[in-house]
Amino acid sequence: MRIPIELKLLENEILSSWLIRNSIANGSEPSSWVSGIWHNFRAWTRDIDRHLPKDKINKLSKITSLSREQIRAMTLEPIFEKITSDRSLNPKKTWLFVIPTGNRGTTKINGMHFCKECFKEKTPYIRKEWRFAWNVACAKHKELLLCRCQNCNKAFSPHKVDYINTQIYKCTNCSYDLRLSDVIIANNEVIKFQNKLNDAVFNDIIDTEFPILEKNQYELFSTIRAFISFFKYLKRIKKRYTLFEKINFHEELNLSKYPKGTTFESMSVIDRQKLLLLVSKLFTLNIDEIKQLLTETHISKKTLLEQVFVTSKTLDYLAENLVNHNNKISSIDKSVKIKPRSKDEVEALMDEIRPFI
Repeated sequence: MRIPIELKLLENEILSSWLIRNSIANGSEPSSWVSGIWHNFRAWTRDIDRHLPKDKINKLSKITSLSREQIRAMTLEPIFEKITSDRSLNPKKTWLFVIPTGNRGTTKINGMHFCKECFKEKTPYIRKEWRFAWNVACAKHKELLLCRCQNCNKAFSPHKVDYINTQIYKCTNCSYDLRLSDVIIANNEVIKFQNKLNDAVFNDIIDTEFPILEKNQYELFSTIRAFISFFKYLKRIKKRYTLFEKINFHEELNLSKYPKGTTFESMSVIDRQKLLLLVSKLFTLNIDEIKQLLTETHISKKTLLEQVFVTSKTLDYLAENLVNHNNKISSIDKSVKIKPRSKDEVEALMDEIRPFI
């Protein structure tokens, strides 16, 4: 038996968005409608946009015109496989670059981002790219994405719409029209950078000017993630290197406000934009210019790689001739006591390790 009304899949539409729109079109609300498809499967307390089990994909394919491949393509899993080169993904663990949703009961406490201007269009829906952490702005409207109602501060929860109040642009807690939200205009450098990253994952087009040794998604995103960790580490241990000045970065970036264990993916859109601006400025240089910059600003091999847990050939190349403080230990007077790491250094290290534990 097929669903009575099936809506057309829109460009880059994410799975949950398509399910929500179809539930309304069929005169139901998302929770009941999805329960009718997948019995005893609590879809809205899971991140089905990240990963949908094969048996659930098969069931949905049988009652719609969509193939199993089309349904899986609505999730983030195929893209994540490309940027990590990992074909054995664990849906229970943190995924790099994927903004986590998190739940309190059936309420999403984070992760569903949107553009208020896109919601003014004829058919508002949620795009896949809004779940990836390098997307901080709407590429079309040049505004930072939102994830909360400005009237009641509740997380955007479109899966809680009902058959009476069917508009996803209305807050499901207080009915505020999210299209009236205040916005911040995005940094143009960051918009250009995120668009190039989207081209890499959605269109397999990698900018040939990017300072990476191999032009593939894994090399690109592992290098970017390493630089994000590197910049976070510099700020966390409060070392003010001239590197920031040399790449013309003068933004205030305060990471101390975040609790221990906060990852890049869980940061606010404003702070993610600042970190991406740092990386984008570095990416205007070629690889040997970056290497020279690291040398001139006295970045050690240890400092560069201290927070790196997803390495790349580019990072290995940049680090190979940097001073390694560890090599100097043997020449130090044995009577000199080696001091333990500071609390800030330990916390910075744990911030990056925790998702992999």
